[in-house]
Amino acid sequence: MYSLLPLLSLVAPSFIGFLCLFTYPFKFLEAFFRRIEKLALLLGTSLTLLIVMTMVPYILSGEALETPIFSLKVDSTNMAGAVGIVLIFFLASLYNVEAERGGRLKPSMYNFFVLLFLTCMLGLLFSYDIFGIFLLVEMTIGVSIVLVVHNPTKISPEASFKYLIITAVSALFVLLGVLTTFISINSSSISAIMDNSEFFRENSRLAMFIVACFIVGLGADIGLVPFHGWVPDILPGSPPTVNGFFTAEPIAFILALYKLINPFYVIYPSQTIILLLFCIGLICVIFGVLSAFSQKDFLRMFAYLTIEEFGHMILPFGLFTSFGLTAGQFYLVNSSLMKAGLVLCLGSVLINTKTSDMDSLGGLIGKMDETAWSYIVCSLSIAGVPPLSGFYAKWLLYSAVYDFLSPLVGIVFSLLTVLFLICMSIVSLAVLVRSFHQIFLGQPARGLNDLKNVPWEMWLPTLIIAIITILLGIQPNALFNLIKQP
Repeated sequence: MYSLLPLLSLVAPSFIGFLCLFTYPFKFLEAFFRRIEKLALLLGTSLTLLIVMTMVPYILSGEALETPIFSLKVDSTNMAGAVGIVLIFFLASLYNVEAERGGRLKPSMYNFFVLLFLTCMLGLLFSYDIFGIFLLVEMTIGVSIVLVVHNPTKISPEASFKYLIITAVSALFVLLGVLTTFISINSSSISAIMDNSEFFRENSRLAMFIVACFIVGLGADIGLVPFHGWVPDILPGSPPTVNGFFTAEPIAFILALYKLINPFYVIYPSQTIILLLFCIGLICVIFGVLSAFSQKDFLRMFAYLTIEEFGHMILPFGLFTSFGLTAGQFYLVNSSLMKAGLVLCLGSVLINTKTSDMDSLGGLIGKMDETAWSYIVCSLSIAGVPPLSGFYAKWLLYSAVYDFLSPLVGIVFSLLTVLFLICMSIVSLAVLVRSFHQIFLGQPARGLNDLKNVPWEMWLPTLIIAIITILLGIQPNALFNLIKQP
């Protein structure tokens, strides 16, 4: 079905971003803008959320919305991801009203880059042109680096430089995959890959080379092991508000990666592709959990748990089954929302106490009760504790893995694999519960007795996410209906 809504969802935030940027050269406009800067950002994310939500009834009815001239398409494979991204940006921009305390960027520039960040991520979801995807990936990375540098601390330039070096190398791999595909089929459309299926079957090594380029390139951008070196530095080096926006990034990158390599798997269903992604996913899970366990800084702890979640996210997509795609989308959106809740809670603690050292904290539940309860609910959900939404997400993930493995390697090995993943989730839960105890329970640490609660604009978004995880746990079909194939 032809529709301008996909294009409009990209135009709205970028237009408001350029309006913010327009005030930068004019001092009289800049003075006025400073009074409405945070409301302008909230307006941009709210308007985008409204536009994306107007597409939901069409997708629920089985329609696909397309803007062919720009190679944009919205259907059941990306609608849930779009809702997750705009919801995270809306809640993070509400949090931003009180949490953003200024930095290296002027407010007009900051708003412009945040809204451009949103535009790029939605574009990654909706675009079906490989050159368009490459450009949007690089724009997303570029904007991410600028937003990290916005933090006025000393570590942010170092963190952003490491991020720049790793992602610059990754860009070469993505570009190589894109150019090889284009030269092979003389088209930049993803649908053209399927139209030239006979060519790629006859040149299977070329198809595998392209897939490897995409996995290495986008894997580094996502933060998969062994390309994860920038992740533990970026979170402590970024402003708390920017960390909230960053939690939406894996939705765009992982769905873009699946969109690029799935046609090649359909044409040439090699078990090597599945084995590669499955092993990367398992390594991320093991490395992330074990590394998080020893951390004293809660931002670095969360960074390693994020790597673990990347592993869980990749696993179902790497099966290349319809059930795996459904389970992967549900897990991806739910996990990103829960991570947003957790990172915003930790941001509130950092802003309020000026420290991320868990040994220096304690007793904050009496000072920041809404933040504390939001943190524990999101922690229990992301670890898969029933009856929260994370339990349903983990159940879908484990079911997809078991259903795929059992015919290939037998029931016993399949059960052992699922049991191993459950054990990793239990360790992750232990890390999060321990952090909750160190930060929020016990006696208040020295100097924390006079703390006041954070403003409602900072605890309300985390509370909304906690409520969402409870509601989705009771009624998961609210998200599942957006994902399942008509």
